[in-house]
Amino acid sequence: MDPVRAGVRMIAVKRPFEFLLVLLVFTASAFQGLSADTTDLKTVLGRIESFYRKSPGIVADFTQILESRTFPKPQVEAGIVSLKPPGKMRWEYSIPRGKVAVTDGTRAFLYLPEDREVLVGSVEQLDAGAMPTRLLLGQVSLESEFQIEGEMARENPDLWILKLTPLKGDFPYNSLVLEVARESGAIRCIRMLDPLGNRLEYRFERIRVVKDLPEKLFIYRIPRGVEIQTFGEAPAPRPASP
Repeated sequence: MDPVRAGVRMIAVKRPFEFLLVLLVFTASAFQGLSADTTDLKTVLGRIESFYRKSPGIVADFTQILESRTFPKPQVEAGIVSLKPPGKMRWEYSIPRGKVAVTDGTRAFLYLPEDREVLVGSVEQLDAGAMPTRLLLGQVSLESEFQIEGEMARENPDLWILKLTPLKGDFPYNSLVLEVARESGAIRCIRMLDPLGNRLEYRFERIRVVKDLPEKLFIYRIPRGVEIQTFGEAPAPRPASP
């Protein structure tokens, strides 16, 4: 089953890039209703929101590690991710070379060079299971979806560990754990566990705020000769030269 079209389940195994959006677009409604010691937690959540929503642009090196029962060893991918509010992202992979994922604020593209395939569609036409896009469009209140717990990392006081537990059984992950820089709100690590026992981890290094990221980073032109798959009801755009 195509994970972007379906919007649920094995999104982590082959096309996990969209999920980061859920972590970058926390809204104030997500911070309401938290009990016990919430003052510091609210501050950290507010810094995440501010860092990813108000920074002019963000660039980071990323490493993506997937551990699955279907693979004999962890699958490692890596590259550079560029973010520019609102809703623009580019994942440029060096491992595997040539893989690219782009959202331009309106459409999402994922190019898989080993398959010579591009997945494309309007972000507005992703279904309800596509949590990242729904959050980007402001269609979800995180307080209705997650129980949020957080504490300072014992081994590093500059990091906070946040655990997001889904409240509904149809969510594609059983748990999410974030490591967040206490002062900046930058996400340093994301760990996800799905119902099948697959574990997906993102690690981010050399996180930096960048002004004037060029718009051309977030424009994707579909190469000639590739297979185009669509999700939602949007027709596939005509192929164009790079």
